Amino acid sequence: MLKLTVMDTNHFKKYINTAVQEYATEKEAAGTWLKVDALKNAQDTYDRLLPLGLETPHNFFYTILDDTTIVGYVWFGADNENESVAFIFDFEIYAPYQNKGFGSGALDLVTPEAKEKGFTSLGLHVFGSNTRAIHVYEKSGFKITDVKMKKDI
Repeated sequence: MLKLTVMDTNHFKKYINTAVQEYATEKEAAGTWLKVDALKNAQDTYDRLLPLGLETPHNFFYTILDDTTIVGYVWFGADNENESVAFIFDFEIYAPYQNKGFGSGALDLVTPEAKEKGFTSLGLHVFGSNTRAIHVYEKSGFKITDVKMKKDI
């Protein structure tokens, strides 16, 4: 049975150690940041968003479990532009568990969790090249609100 559990300190340490690097890689691959700046920019972003790490107010970290197996994680918190919106800052279903319904199932669990915390809606960002994630989000009821585009010259 799929469930969310509050992320413990040990899992958070493992998460944060890889999250900054993965974010830098994604931003570089998207062409948003130069390779030379990507890791520092990513670290600066995490430091700004989570000045107190796991204890940063209005940020909620969960481990996604299928029975006792960790299949992923989700981090959401108050959106920087609208505090009534729970923004999903990071969400991942680990590779061995993808394409098995865990992503949609986890989003179904995040929705009431965010509502219980007083949020009125959920928002997120997804890289345009991540068509699999876009499909999962649309299937879960998310609608496109903004589109940022670029052209290589």
